Amino acid sequence: MSVKRHQVLLVGMGGQGVLAAAQILGMAAHAEGKPVVVGQLHGMSQRGGSVSCTAIFGEAESSHAAGDEMDVVVAFEPLEALRAVPSMGPRTRVVTNRHVVLPFQAVLDDALVPDAEQIVAALRDVAGETHVIDAPALVGAAGETRTLNVLMLGAAAGLGLLPVGEASLLDAIATRCGKKFAEANAKAFLLGRDAVRAERGSAREARV
Repeated sequence: MSVKRHQVLLVGMGGQGVLAAAQILGMAAHAEGKPVVVGQLHGMSQRGGSVSCTAIFGEAESSHAAGDEMDVVVAFEPLEALRAVPSMGPRTRVVTNRHVVLPFQAVLDDALVPDAEQIVAALRDVAGETHVIDAPALVGAAGETRTLNVLMLGAAAGLGLLPVGEASLLDAIATRCGKKFAEANAKAFLLGRDAVRAERGSAREARV
């Protein structure tokens, strides 16, 4: 199947499920017969470390992006979104969690860390679109703290940023995350999806 090249970068911290989210994208693409290469660019999945993964849809020889500009950046933590600015450009669409997790070293050094509003402003200066999700509140509504990654995929899907269908994503989530957390993960995905759709609806009403 011929698929237009579409480069997705997922960034976050160890323990947030970045690699699992990339694997879910790969599983959903394979289920639809679409070519995809998934890879972990750098970082370790240990809790608190920076982690970044790519899912390159279309014909690709490696998981490394062609050029510097990604089509989509999904950030599970806003400081990690800020680290990904070199991978952004006018065509990049960003969806990021609003909640800042202070790096351990910054806490030890009492260092100044930009707040969410400053980070979002910096992202909007670079990327073509930036969407912000109040992830902690939505994860709480899902009833399981370990659903952040699935919630963010739901938001990206709701914005039309992923070249795979919702049904394929939900099937991949159920397979990758297991039966024990199936209900909470499905709920988190739909909460993320519906949150961005509601935001878009409100924005359209404001323009009328």
